[in-house]
Amino acid sequence: MNNSKKIARLLCYIYFLYQLWHLCQYGGIRSHLPRLIVSLAGCGMFFVLWVISRKNKQEEASENRKNIVLIEILLFFIVTAYFAGQIIYSAIPYNGALAWKIDDWMRKRDVKLEHNNIFKDGAAGILMDLDRVVGLPDELYLANQCQITFDQDGIIRTIYIFMYGRDESETTHTYLVDYDAKKSRNMRVSVDGEANPDYDGNMRLSPMLRILERADYEKKVKEWSKNSESDLYEILYLGRRSFETKEGLVYLPGDVDGDGVDSENGYLNIDGRIVGFEVSLHIPGKELTPVRYIMEPEYISQDELIKEREQESTEEAKDTAGWTMDEADGTMYFFLNDDRGWRLEVTDAAAGSRFYGLERTVNGGSSWEDVNGNPFEGNLGVAEGLVFFDEKFGFAGLSGASQTHSQLYVTRDGGETFESVQLPMDTVTELPEHSAQYGFALEDYDYCHMPEEEDGVLTIKVTSDVWESEGMLFESRDEGRTWRFASVVQ
Repeated sequence: MNNSKKIARLLCYIYFLYQLWHLCQYGGIRSHLPRLIVSLAGCGMFFVLWVISRKNKQEEASENRKNIVLIEILLFFIVTAYFAGQIIYSAIPYNGALAWKIDDWMRKRDVKLEHNNIFKDGAAGILMDLDRVVGLPDELYLANQCQITFDQDGIIRTIYIFMYGRDESETTHTYLVDYDAKKSRNMRVSVDGEANPDYDGNMRLSPMLRILERADYEKKVKEWSKNSESDLYEILYLGRRSFETKEGLVYLPGDVDGDGVDSENGYLNIDGRIVGFEVSLHIPGKELTPVRYIMEPEYISQDELIKEREQESTEEAKDTAGWTMDEADGTMYFFLNDDRGWRLEVTDAAAGSRFYGLERTVNGGSSWEDVNGNPFEGNLGVAEGLVFFDEKFGFAGLSGASQTHSQLYVTRDGGETFESVQLPMDTVTELPEHSAQYGFALEDYDYCHMPEEEDGVLTIKVTSDVWESEGMLFESRDEGRTWRFASVVQ
């Protein structure tokens, strides 16, 4: 065989290995298969020709020919080792298509859905089919949700469940169930994938089964089907949930938590929040209030909700370097440290403005005491900010509802008394660069931003409104007792 044939044989082999590696790295069996077949056929042809030439050649192998054969063998092993390494790398998790294919082979199972009528078999039928093949734990928990869609006859169309549980040896297993009747009669189950198995009791799967046993959702579907063009309905389970309204909620008597106590209360309390295991029935894509089946609900009163929200706001304020606002009721918080803090609480409101009272805590918010019932000298507005630099010295800000003007108030006794801050506006020697362009005069600059402190120097920026950045800067070196105009802020 001449040298050109040898080179062609080696190139054909390299091309085959390259296509095999490319398939393992990126996938695409349909595009790669013809090339693999052609290159493999080429390699086979060259091998046959090589065998024939070896039989036909009778001359003894020269020393030079032996060297050429050794070089061929060496190149063969180098090329093979290189591409073998690349193929092995593509089989390592997350490094290539081969890794995902191996993952599929090892972790995924196809399970035939025999109990495919949810009216007849319930969601328990799905678990029976799964248990037959993958062996489910006795107690299952949701990793996120359970979603089942079906037609008006109860025939299941799609399933999505991501759940987990412990087997008899206390080993955690996860199960991601996916089913689409249009694609297959089998459920695809991915076993032992990535999840966050925290075993939250609020995400147990068994309450869903108990609720569906009691819920007359077939009757509701038949009712909806008479007035809707949709032929698809969905059951959604997200574990234990809370509701601030009873709209759509349907109370079911029964024992949802498995404690042996069968609740028989036939009503839903609407004072506060309703909490419980709930299963929703709705029509996908339709603006229709879902039917929410709930069993053994618990009730949280308005007073408890207020205390809960206050505690959350307090904890958030302690973790924040500055003041925070409870958007639900407008209360503003500031904590100097984990124990000592203040809050401006809304005592009355009218036309977008509010009256405030100041309260103080010295035990991290466990209790609050009234400090000043009128920190803003009877003025009405919206709290702009609240800051204390030590246990006695601090500022509070009040702006108009339009936030085009504001007033600062200073305290030197921990908030028991306040006095308004008076800046020497008559000492301003220049206005911001664009003031003439906007037609602003000195009196238009009457929004005082909250003070900032650095190296013992307090500064206050005054602008035309809360959104403006250009203005005048005033500073104080005696804890706000006197102020002087410092510069223009552009």
